[in-house]
Amino acid sequence: MITKEVELHPKQFEVFNFSTQYAAAISGVQGGKTFIGSYWAGSQIAKMPKNGEGLIVAPTYKILQQATLPKFFSCFPEYQKYFKEQKGQILFPDGRIVWVRSADNPNGLESMTLDWVWGDEAGQYSLVVWIILRSRTAVKHGKILFTTTPYNMGWLYQDFFKPWREGKDADLTVVTWQSIDNPYFPKDFFEKEKARLRPEEFRRRYMGEFTKMTGLVYQLLDNHIIPPKEIKAEITLGGIDWGYTNPAALVVIKYTGDAWYVVDEWYEIGKTTREIIEAAMRLQEKWGVNRWVADSANPEKIAETKGSGLYVLPYEKKKDAITAGISLIQQEINENRFFVFNTCKNALMEFESYSYPEETENKPVKDLPEPYNNHILDGIRYTIHSYRPVRKYGAIMSPGIAAKIRFYQHMRKKEKQNREISKPFRMCE
Repeated sequence: MITKEVELHPKQFEVFNFSTQYAAAISGVQGGKTFIGSYWAGSQIAKMPKNGEGLIVAPTYKILQQATLPKFFSCFPEYQKYFKEQKGQILFPDGRIVWVRSADNPNGLESMTLDWVWGDEAGQYSLVVWIILRSRTAVKHGKILFTTTPYNMGWLYQDFFKPWREGKDADLTVVTWQSIDNPYFPKDFFEKEKARLRPEEFRRRYMGEFTKMTGLVYQLLDNHIIPPKEIKAEITLGGIDWGYTNPAALVVIKYTGDAWYVVDEWYEIGKTTREIIEAAMRLQEKWGVNRWVADSANPEKIAETKGSGLYVLPYEKKKDAITAGISLIQQEINENRFFVFNTCKNALMEFESYSYPEETENKPVKDLPEPYNNHILDGIRYTIHSYRPVRKYGAIMSPGIAAKIRFYQHMRKKEKQNREISKPFRMCE
């Protein structure tokens, strides 16, 4: 057995000794969270039985190679000789395995029965990763430790931090601290950043607090997130964003004529087109979906829906489709005409993380958002942007026809006004 003596600050000590099944160490940057994650993982390796399995995971391969693994092997250099990079595993002579994976391909996290998991920078994971990791540790009641900065108010806030804070889940532990709780972090730099940054960005980045991200694409407020209720809709629509390696997403939206309601979702990885169609058929039967709008970049997948009972239309991707669709949805939000059921966890996670690129000195800001955390949101955009009904004489008409009718009505009104003006003037006797 390897014995190591390390100096921990009080928050790190609390993390190292957590007793629940799941824990999250949430700190400001350079707070020592990856350091304590590494030593906690090392302690779990020492406890593993022969042929046991553990997992070290980071949000991307780049972070895994540049930050997580270097820190781990600097703490345990004696383990590096067992690292099989091509297989993504640390294989010990007695059969113990520590899998090494990135969370940007959640399929790679399946088919394991894990004794423990260390997830570094977990705030960048998608909700589906948290779901998979819980299932992979279920049989052995394995422990999971997440170490992270609070990047956004997505799944880590909604499904981990809030239930812990409200005392709703006894299996959770959360430990938070500021960057300067690490005695090696320079306090003068901390104060300079406090003066330089926006307060919400400083609190998130250096104080380890959950705050709204700057640069979010949609400004969804708390009053737009509602419990499920009965909606009397004039039409029920569905959006489809195809996927396999990336998540496939289905979303069901009810439109009342006055407001849009996101009422249900389906969000899975590694599903075939046939499986996606079957999931859409189940949602259609459940909600009475009138029609679906799908990503037109995959016409062969839309073709597969023929004969399935689904009525699927392609979303026309014009040059300004993304910006125009985003603008329309944000307008509906601003006018209190857009709501999301609080049971749609993946939709809410994406609303809290879909953002524009951060501004830097050497990089101009793009008009388009970062192409991440947008699968359900794309389905919502396809659906709402392609359906803008105008009611007239009890019928729903396309915007083009409605505009012509309004034009002719306007012309008839002007003609009537001109006739009134041109009538002979008679003085009353």
